[in-house]
Amino acid sequence: MTIEIVMIGLYLIGIFTALVVAHELGHMWVAKWYRMWVQEFAIGMGPLLLRLGKDRSGTLYTVRALPIGGFVRIAGMMPDEESVEGGFQSKPLHARFLTGLAGPVASFLFGFLLLVLIGLTAGLPAGKPTPQVRFVQPDSPAQQAGLRIGDVLLAINNTPIDTIEAASKIIRANANQPLTLTVRRGQETLTLRATPRLEEERDRNGHVQKIGRIGVVWRTERQPQPLTTVFGHAGRLSVAIVLGIGESLYRLLSGKGNIHEVGSLISIASATGATAQLGFVEVVDFAAAFSIMLGVVNLLPIPVLDGGYLLIFTIEAIRRRKLSPEMMARVQIAGLVIVIAIFLTVFSLDIYKLLTGKLIR
Repeated sequence: MTIEIVMIGLYLIGIFTALVVAHELGHMWVAKWYRMWVQEFAIGMGPLLLRLGKDRSGTLYTVRALPIGGFVRIAGMMPDEESVEGGFQSKPLHARFLTGLAGPVASFLFGFLLLVLIGLTAGLPAGKPTPQVRFVQPDSPAQQAGLRIGDVLLAINNTPIDTIEAASKIIRANANQPLTLTVRRGQETLTLRATPRLEEERDRNGHVQKIGRIGVVWRTERQPQPLTTVFGHAGRLSVAIVLGIGESLYRLLSGKGNIHEVGSLISIASATGATAQLGFVEVVDFAAAFSIMLGVVNLLPIPVLDGGYLLIFTIEAIRRRKLSPEMMARVQIAGLVIVIAIFLTVFSLDIYKLLTGKLIR
């Protein structure tokens, strides 16, 4: 158990560090392109642990004591620092806008490249084997029934199941009807009961049909594919992830979504630990989706996030003048309050999930 906890911790640290470093590299690359003075690029957070040296432009590369994430420090970031030579505020509006946009774009590209790397090394999903649970959606019938990541579905209502298609056919046809699931978990064989939730789905012709879903993503075997196929798959999957996150955010903000779909570091750690049971490839696949999600979240128009700065730059373009330092200070404080409120909300929700057994496992 101790070894498993250590491995989960290493996976979590590795994912966060890689994703944040990729994001910050995007900011730094564009900042340097526009000849901004990048003072420091750090791997990790907290007290200084190691100085790696400076490059020709004077950027100091460091390693910090807390091995999670990282940051880039650009000179002249404060609203009243227009006079700083080579500083952020001294540059034209388009340069500042593109520097802010570069982080989310880098997150998208990093996620895409991870998907390509998985496809070229481990292959693409082939969809043939006995259904194994790859992901359980929060607050879904599957989670309520006790299904966990890594469970292998053997039978439904005593009917043997040997393909994902067979499992999906039965589940889709039995909305609101209790099903008896026989699953293998490690060396154990368990019997669980799940009732597929009635949902609507549009077919290729645009017709709406009512089906049953239990909220499970199935794991499939992978097979090598040509480079063009891998790139196409990675591109389509990246777009699907962005659209899925966007739809979830829209439903959540409009009051139609499920609050259990959001989570803090606790949920991420739990999902990472569950995914680690399926092997390194699935962890990298999870990291790819997480990187794309990081890019989407950072585009939200909340001050302090990249999207908030992009909104401010857009307002500046419309007004044809910058916000005053005092106004910028108020906007940043408001953004910080919003971010802290969101963090406390999702963190409290995760504590509730932890106490009620609703975390992804």
